Amino acid sequence: MKLVLNIEPKPQSRPRFARRGNFTATYEDKEMKSWRERCRLLIANQYMGQPTLEGALRADVRFYIKPPQYVSKPKKNQAALQAESIPVGKKPDIDNYEKALYDSMSGIVFQDDGQIALHTVGKFYSLNPRIEVEIEEMEKEDERRRSD
Repeated sequence: MKLVLNIEPKPQSRPRFARRGNFTATYEDKEMKSWRERCRLLIANQYMGQPTLEGALRADVRFYIKPPQYVSKPKKNQAALQAESIPVGKKPDIDNYEKALYDSMSGIVFQDDGQIALHTVGKFYSLNPRIEVEIEEMEKEDERRRSD
């Protein structure tokens, strides 16, 4: 199953803490919460009517991130940006992008992100920011290989 989410990738933010009298409450950044709600809606719209995946899963994820001006301005980078072949080699960390995506998919595509046993992930600059994710049950993948 392949999903193309037309939303700019956002890394998972750190939890926030607030003192409430003698207690400390943990909460999530408002922007992160809003992004996750939009992402969950995009996922639900594309995945509608399909069963929740079970067992061990394989994920292939590509995060396409809007380039900063120092990358997008030089003419020498234009062809590479069109081809979406410039890797992002700086922060935010790729695992923070993954965490935000997998948390958004939990309960819709699969029950829990702990089911993901194998993944390939990349982050690249693109003039068309989005997330592309292909995910499947590993047992079905193994059956397909045996039948080939």
